Amino acid sequence: MKDSLVYQTQQLLKLNKISFDKEELAFQIKSHPSYPSLHAITGVLDHFNIENLALDIPVNEETLRQLPLVFLAQIHTDKGREFAVIKNEGLDYEIISNATQKVTIPLGEFLKIFTGIIVAVEKDPEQKENQTSVNQLLKNIVIASAVTLFLMLFLMAKPSTSNTLFFIFSILGVYISASIYSQELGEESILGNAFCSGETESKSCDDVLSSKGAKIVKGFKISDLSIVYFIGNTLTIYLLTLLGIGLTTPIILSFLAIPITIYSIYYQYAVVKKWCLLCLSIVGILWIQAMIGGVNVYTLETISIQDVVLTGLFFSVTFIGWNFIASLLNNKKDFKKNKINFFKFKKNFNLFNALLEKSKTISTNLSDTSEIVFGAIDSSLHITIITNPFCGHCKAVHTLIETVLKKYPDNVKIQVRFNINPENVDSDSVKVTSRLLELYHMQGKDSCMDAMHDIYGGFTVENWVQKWGTCKDTTTYIKTLKSQSTWCIDNAINFTPEILINGKSFPREYDRSDLIYFIEDLEENCCQELVPNISYS
Repeated sequence: MKDSLVYQTQQLLKLNKISFDKEELAFQIKSHPSYPSLHAITGVLDHFNIENLALDIPVNEETLRQLPLVFLAQIHTDKGREFAVIKNEGLDYEIISNATQKVTIPLGEFLKIFTGIIVAVEKDPEQKENQTSVNQLLKNIVIASAVTLFLMLFLMAKPSTSNTLFFIFSILGVYISASIYSQELGEESILGNAFCSGETESKSCDDVLSSKGAKIVKGFKISDLSIVYFIGNTLTIYLLTLLGIGLTTPIILSFLAIPITIYSIYYQYAVVKKWCLLCLSIVGILWIQAMIGGVNVYTLETISIQDVVLTGLFFSVTFIGWNFIASLLNNKKDFKKNKINFFKFKKNFNLFNALLEKSKTISTNLSDTSEIVFGAIDSSLHITIITNPFCGHCKAVHTLIETVLKKYPDNVKIQVRFNINPENVDSDSVKVTSRLLELYHMQGKDSCMDAMHDIYGGFTVENWVQKWGTCKDTTTYIKTLKSQSTWCIDNAINFTPEILINGKSFPREYDRSDLIYFIEDLEENCCQELVPNISYS
C-alpha cells in the first residue's frame, strides 16, 4: 500500500481534473503521521483545500450509480483489503491499483469485491486549470531548439548508417541508464513503471540494483558506470562524426563491454536469482552496438593518438561531471528523506499536545466587552489571537485565521484581541482597530474579515480609511480596546502575535502556521475532556 498510495491519490485528482503539485502532494502524504492510511489521504486533501468525503456506503448498484465517475475505494484482493482508484465506465468499472496494475471488470463482479468504503473528491468551481507559465514555455522552446540543432548538426555531417545506429543506441542507453538511477533513488520514471512494477518471484529491479554485485567500489555502482559509459560514448561518437573520423574507439569499447554484460546476466541468474528488465535492456543495447561494430570490423581505421585523446577526454569529463551531479542527487535524496521524517515528527499531535499542556493556563474571559469572534461560538476549541494591525509578523497569523476558518468553520471558535496603546485616540492603531470592532458589530463578520484582510494585506491607513471609513461610536469601542490592553498587561503579553489555545500559549517549538495540522485533534481532545468520568459501580 505504501508504494501505491501516492500514485492512487495523484490519479484520483488527475482523473477528476483537479490541479495539484505532484511533488508536494507526494511529500505531504509520506510525511503524514498516519501514513500509510486512509486518514493520510483525507488529511492531505484537506491540507490542499480539496473538497473530499470519506464514507462507508451500502454496497448496491443504486448507491454506486450516485457516486462520482472516479473515486477511491477499498476492495477485497488476494492480499486482503486494499485501496484502488475506481473509474466508472458505464457497465464496467476500471480498477487502478498502481501504474501497471489496471483491470476492467463488470459491475456485478465489482460489487462482490467492494467493501463500501470510499473517498470522493470534488473540484472547486473557482479553481483554474494549470497553464504552462511563460517561463516554462520559454524553457521548453529553448530545450527543444537546442536538441534540434544538436541533431541537425550531426545529420549535416552525413554519418553512415552504422554511425547513426551506434549514436541512436547510445542515446537510448543514456535514457535507460537514467531510468535505472531514478529507480535506485525511489523516483518514478516511465520505463521504471513499465519494467519494474509488479515484482514477482523471478523479477525485481530493486533486489538486483541493491545487491552487492551492483556496487563496483564504494560510492560507485553499475548504474553510475552505465551512465558514464553511454554519455561519454554519445559525446565521442558525436564529435568523431563531425570531424569525419571513424568510430574505431567506440566500437572497441563496445567489444570490451561484452564481458560485463555476461557477468550481469550470470549474477542476476545465479546469485540474486531475479531479473532486472532495465538492466537486461542495457545488456541488449551493448550487444546490438557490438554487433554493429562486428559488421563493420573490416572497415575500422587504425587507432590514432587523436582518437584516444578525444575519447579519453570525453569520458574523463563525463566521469567528473557525473560524480558531481550524482553527489547532488544523493544529497537531495537524503534531504528529502530527512524532511519527510522531520515533518512526521513535527505533525505528531501527542508531541505537540505535550508541549502545549506544559503552558500555564490564562483566563481569556473579558466581561462587558464587544470583541471580535469568528467560527463556531459554542465550540469547545477556543483560540485567542492577540494581534496588532501594524505588526509585520501578524500578517501571517491573519492568513492562518482565514485558512482555519475556511477549512474548519464548525470546529473552532477564534477570538481576536488587539494589543495596542488605546490612550492616543487619534493614533492610526486606535483608528483602525476601533473601526474593525464597529464593522464586526454593525455590518457583520464578513465585512470585518474583509477589512482585516485589507489592513493586514498591506493597505495604507489612508487607503484603508477611504474604503472602510472611521469609527462613529468611539466611546464604546475604545472602552473595549482599553480592556483588551489591560488584560494583555495583566497577563504579561507584551508582544504580538500571540496564540492561546484554550488559554494555553502556542508552543514556541512550532511555527504558528503548524496550527492548521492539529485543529481536528485539538477539537477531539477538547471534546474528550468535556465528557464526564462516570463510574458504574
